[in-house]
Amino acid sequence: MKRLLYGVYALTLFALLAACGSANQTSSPNPTLVSEPIASSQQTTSSDQTSSTHPSGSSDNAAASLGQTEVPLPPALADNSLSAKGDANRGKTIFASSCAGCHSTTTNTMLGPGLAGLFSVEGPKLPDGVDYKGLLPNGKERSEANVAEWIRKGGSGSIGYMPPMPLTDEQIVDLMAYLRTLE
Repeated sequence: MKRLLYGVYALTLFALLAACGSANQTSSPNPTLVSEPIASSQQTTSSDQTSSTHPSGSSDNAAASLGQTEVPLPPALADNSLSAKGDANRGKTIFASSCAGCHSTTTNTMLGPGLAGLFSVEGPKLPDGVDYKGLLPNGKERSEANVAEWIRKGGSGSIGYMPPMPLTDEQIVDLMAYLRTLE
């Protein structure tokens, strides 16, 4: 029974994270635009249209030459006020001990959804038949603050039940920093 509850929890967390999306960010504190499709993972700011290289090695000029248009990142996804204070390496450890039993760092669904792409425009990949319309399972906008609230309080969604996770403020900011790295 306990394992079933953890499975439902993982699925719910995945759905929540999927609804939140995974913003591909550089070290810049204010990325505001992303290229469509996200597969190329480029970002520019409206004030600087020069080439900025993403870790994948692609540049914004390559996106422009492919005819891709720049789409503003929704404010909720662009807000990195929690993750900017965190440490992704510590967040990876927190994920391994608190989340990995139910969630993967890829798009693979375990008990909960895989969390890759949680903070992207598209959001994480949800199981067939599940569509949160870009929101969290609780109907709130995908943002770091709302994801943190979902993790701490838990809840139910189409995928299942996510149990509350009693993480400290420091653990939450570290976890948000790590979740931002999942593509």
